[in-house]
Amino acid sequence: MFPKTYRKFILTKFGEDFRACTTIVDTPWQDPGDEEIVVRNIYAGVNGVYDFNMMRNAVAYISFEVPTDMGIEVVGRIVAVGRNVKKFKEGDAVATWKVGSGYRDYQVANVSRVYAVREASPEILTLIPTGVSGMVGLERVGEMASGQTIAVSAAAGGLGHIVVQIAKRAGNHVIGLAGSNDKCELVKKLGCDRVINYKTEDVDQVLKTEYPRGLDIAYDSVGGTTFDVLLDHLAIRGRIIISGYTSEVGKPLQMINAGRPWTKLYFKSASIRGFINPHFQEFWPDAAERLLSAYDNGGLTVIVDPTPFIGLEAVPEAVAYLMAGRNCGKIVIKLDH
Repeated sequence: MFPKTYRKFILTKFGEDFRACTTIVDTPWQDPGDEEIVVRNIYAGVNGVYDFNMMRNAVAYISFEVPTDMGIEVVGRIVAVGRNVKKFKEGDAVATWKVGSGYRDYQVANVSRVYAVREASPEILTLIPTGVSGMVGLERVGEMASGQTIAVSAAAGGLGHIVVQIAKRAGNHVIGLAGSNDKCELVKKLGCDRVINYKTEDVDQVLKTEYPRGLDIAYDSVGGTTFDVLLDHLAIRGRIIISGYTSEVGKPLQMINAGRPWTKLYFKSASIRGFINPHFQEFWPDAAERLLSAYDNGGLTVIVDPTPFIGLEAVPEAVAYLMAGRNCGKIVIKLDH
């Protein structure tokens, strides 16, 4: 017997105060249609930057209208199957991601965006879609090969710790940037060749002294001065991948008094490459399959932040926790049904 209604977390207005702009509401049960399933969401991943930008209607490629549903990635179990669904059955553990499908107790999903997983565990959310971003960004945007020098900002974060491992598995020398001794130890255990505590070390000086040839790839999701120093240290034909700019989200636009970026790029044949997942959808299935296989075979260490966040009521707190940079690994909410 299915419930007549269930709860979901929504954005009710645009603004700057996440808690004041959001609420939890009841929504009617919906049966699955052709090639659709109903998933009971068990764990939801937190994308604090995206959530924060939704609140400000500042996602450049989408214009939202309120009220609108929030949350992106979840793992759960199938509780109902629609017509013409052959690949899945009730009880199967699955992962899904789509804007508006994450922060809710149930979702209706087309089978085209559903991935079968061994179990509905929170660790899967570090791989799909977070790890997919890391793999696609490195391989397709950064054109990663072997024997390269690769720097990763926020290396202990949900995205960063997977990027570090993907780069190492490809046979590269990896430099990880992190902001505490505990985070540095975590990244070191993942195989990072050089860990830089940017709170106690001068990143610019370390790169200048220890890596005079420069960086073949810099994978940056922080922005600000971190981006600036990585840009300064690109090697000949080096690439810096912009995968976010968490240090600047929600803050006044910074006016930088500096030369135009091509003065740092031209004589190195280097490049700045922006990357967001929606523009590379054709590569998602292959990346997800390889990441899940690597994890199932023990080839990837997946870190979920141990701080407990329970129920939809915890979404604002979880978003604030991520935006403050307090997390080690992926932040996950356990949905309380």
